[in-house]
Amino acid sequence: MSNPDFPILGTEPLAVELANTLYGSGNERIDFLRTARWIDEWFASVSTEHGVTAPAAMGRDAGRVRTLRDCVHSLLSAAVDGRTPDEASVERVNDFAASAPTHLRLDWTGAQGPVSRWRDTTTGSTAVLGRIATCCIELLAGPEAGRVRRCQGPGCSMFFVKSHPRRRWCHPSCGHRDRQARYYRRHLTAGAS
Repeated sequence: MSNPDFPILGTEPLAVELANTLYGSGNERIDFLRTARWIDEWFASVSTEHGVTAPAAMGRDAGRVRTLRDCVHSLLSAAVDGRTPDEASVERVNDFAASAPTHLRLDWTGAQGPVSRWRDTTTGSTAVLGRIATCCIELLAGPEAGRVRRCQGPGCSMFFVKSHPRRRWCHPSCGHRDRQARYYRRHLTAGAS
């Protein structure tokens, strides 16, 4: 089994990146966390960018990782579709967040001055999954709540946070495919007349 080309945008909150590991729909759905090795590789890929120190063996907790991903995906889908999510997904995300509480810590050195940092009260996969669940809660209940979108590119199902009023795609490549598809539709329609 070769290494997958993970659907990592690199610009989105960690909860969105996790939800995007369940790509596509129906029979065309791809689970980018289907093996323990892929889970380890995915976390290694996103850890540095998102300031999360994931243990090297997140795949040992594969069931919990996929459960959180599925719940986050369900909640983001509900938000994008304007519907109320199932209660079980809400409760599972809350359970993950509660299992890894964090606290704000003040560090103050003479030269640097006061700096605050979030500290986890747990370690390992529990801390990482709790941080992702908290990220999901903050995203859906915070100032960016109304900006979560699903990509409008042909065949794309990825989520993103709309950072620009005209943004419709998760990545410029999806925008390019969308423009190509519209161009071909216009020319096929014009040629059929």
